[in-house]
Amino acid sequence: MRLTLSTKYALLALQELVRRRGSSSARELATATDIPAAYLAKLLPLLARAEILSTQRGRGGGVALARPPEAISLKEIIEAVEGPTALQDCPFDLSPCPGDPSCPLYPVWDPLRARIVEFLAQTSLQDVVQRIQPPEEEEG
Repeated sequence: MRLTLSTKYALLALQELVRRRGSSSARELATATDIPAAYLAKLLPLLARAEILSTQRGRGGGVALARPPEAISLKEIIEAVEGPTALQDCPFDLSPCPGDPSCPLYPVWDPLRARIVEFLAQTSLQDVVQRIQPPEEEEG
């Protein structure tokens, strides 16, 4: 299983939104994350359709997280960007496969894939951000 550039860019943009704790214009996000603006402009609607982002047009508009970062899973983000079959990828076949018991590799690959999907479903955007950018320690 491999994360595409689109998923990596989506994660970077979402992490930046968590860091900013509010809304941001697409241009500001692109600049802050070094994501090409045209590329980011294609990702934002996918994340909005999945109800990960909320968008507002016009003056004072921009994008913001639609939910708290602890309520957004990595699985949701990947599926929003890559599509619903993204996590059905099989390293032994070219087409997505939801798991075929007649496949000779099913007993080996399917349990591993299930564990990966479970990990992604249980890991939130907040979990990732906290590991990358630990909360500031209180002065005492």
